[in-house]
Amino acid sequence: MDLASHALASFALARGFFPRRRWPVFVGMVVAGTLADIDLVSIVFGPAAYFVGRRTYTHSLPGLLLVVAIAAVFIRYLAKKQPEPVAGLMLPLCLAAALHTLLDILQSEGTAVLWPIRSTRFATDWLPSIDPWILTLLIAGIFVPELFRLITTEIGAKEKAPRGRNGALVAFTLIFLYFGARVFLHSSSVSSLEPHSYNGESARKVAAYPDSFSIFQWHGVIETQSLLCLADVPAGLGKPFDPESAQCFHKPEPSAELAAAQRTAFAQTYIRAVPFPRATVSKLTDGEEIEIRSMRDVAEREGTHRIGVRIILDLKSAIYEEHYVWVKDLRLR
Repeated sequence: MDLASHALASFALARGFFPRRRWPVFVGMVVAGTLADIDLVSIVFGPAAYFVGRRTYTHSLPGLLLVVAIAAVFIRYLAKKQPEPVAGLMLPLCLAAALHTLLDILQSEGTAVLWPIRSTRFATDWLPSIDPWILTLLIAGIFVPELFRLITTEIGAKEKAPRGRNGALVAFTLIFLYFGARVFLHSSSVSSLEPHSYNGESARKVAAYPDSFSIFQWHGVIETQSLLCLADVPAGLGKPFDPESAQCFHKPEPSAELAAAQRTAFAQTYIRAVPFPRATVSKLTDGEEIEIRSMRDVAEREGTHRIGVRIILDLKSAIYEEHYVWVKDLRLR
């Protein structure tokens, strides 16, 4: 989820469920709900640092506890004249930090919640990385009540409920209903992909990834014995899915060179972290080049800050070079 949505969700959480707390607690909840994204600075250090650091350390359970501790210290600093009891800060700060991690898990990029015990990245594929509908609901839930408050203040009416609480609760209710629709339509999309054959081969594994703007449009990836296919799936509109519309790519033929490349530490780590990895093999004058990227990124048409692997082999099939690269520097052939 984008940083703006995390910040607004944390502020709405504070208004909706802790409306009578003082302003330092509101600020601290926004800090707790956004601080995990400090790992975005790893972009500066290149694709390898970003791949290793993004949504791992600061998004894990130990990272969540550290975020909560930092936010609590920040609140104590802001309210040093009237310090907040630490015990009273734990619930709002933990909820704000947990909401951040939950929203990220609901997307497709993957979050290593159990690091360092397990490096598995969890993703449900229900929400896009940037969701304009959730962002709009949060903005409306926060700022529309402020507009009404100005109007009622002008006419001298008194507001009985805590400031902004009702708007925040309505926003969360609508987001919950929207989320339920996303879950249902995702399940429907996956069910549409499974029973078909693609170029004469049955599907072994399928996934459906969300579209940022339309909840009725999903981007499918299908793996068969020898193919990886992409297909757009209509859901909830009564339109049948046409498997003939799928764009299919052949998996590379097994070879000693490909096997050597896939055994490298870079490739093994990458293959465990991403869904539907696809390798392409290119001949070079002095060896071979193997590139691996996730078909999820292709399906989502996502090329910003997504990672692939490039491995160069010499003429004797020995590893000459291996590194992570931005997917914009790779080609899908």
